[in-house]
Amino acid sequence: MNDTIDTTRLTLLLNELRLPAVKHLWEKFTERSDKEGWPGARLLLALAEHEIAERDRRRIERHLGEAKLLPGKTLENYDFDAVPMISKAQVSALCAGDGWLDKGANLLLFGPPGGGKSHLASAIGLSLLEKGWRVLFARTSDLVQKLQLARREFALEAAIQRLDRYHLLILDDLVYVTKDQAETSVLFELISARYERRSVLITANQPFGEWGKIFQDPAMTLAAVDRLVHHATIFEMNVESYRRRTALARKKQGPGRTAHYATTKNIAPLTPSDNQPDPVP
Repeated sequence: MNDTIDTTRLTLLLNELRLPAVKHLWEKFTERSDKEGWPGARLLLALAEHEIAERDRRRIERHLGEAKLLPGKTLENYDFDAVPMISKAQVSALCAGDGWLDKGANLLLFGPPGGGKSHLASAIGLSLLEKGWRVLFARTSDLVQKLQLARREFALEAAIQRLDRYHLLILDDLVYVTKDQAETSVLFELISARYERRSVLITANQPFGEWGKIFQDPAMTLAAVDRLVHHATIFEMNVESYRRRTALARKKQGPGRTAHYATTKNIAPLTPSDNQPDPVP
């Protein structure tokens, strides 16, 4: 009986089936399988598990690249003790995502500058992304300018629809939108388009009572607030500036460490020993 394997043909077939992890690992796995006498089903299971793991890793890396999250902002390095009104347990529950993102609910973070709103927003976004949700972080003024340009090119509806692929849209620094009717109009259209469909996370330095400075039309202000708070969790983060406290601490302690950049967890290179089932009796 001829046991010779046509490796070239196998490689072509694995390419055709789009199984790059299996193509990369099958020789090591089959060698180990032959030595240890694995049943065929165990070998197939091990290869399938690694293929799925590799696909998840590539997907998360791709989504992380497009999310534009702030570098170095994670829940692990967020100082919850400095913001006692924020429950770490509640934030952890929100980071599961399935209790609110699938319903198009919102998350609103209010507080003075330097209170850690952007850090927390980006950290929540990273945690959700690692769980498979798609996230986009944007300074509100930058995104509004892009939407305004799309409107001038008669492509605003298409631009807003493209944002639908993100389960969570993080609008950072809402109050810094230019007090211009054209800009606030596209912002309102974005909020309205996502209402009860896709979630928004907003950080703002001013409470709702000051939003008349953003939406110059009182009726538009009321309508925007109504849509945002209808299904929303609201965090009031009225604390001393985190940046000021950090600067004072650095002054006392000397130069700090280099920042860690936003990255995904558990994306180590694959090895044949990973994800193996227990030996079959």
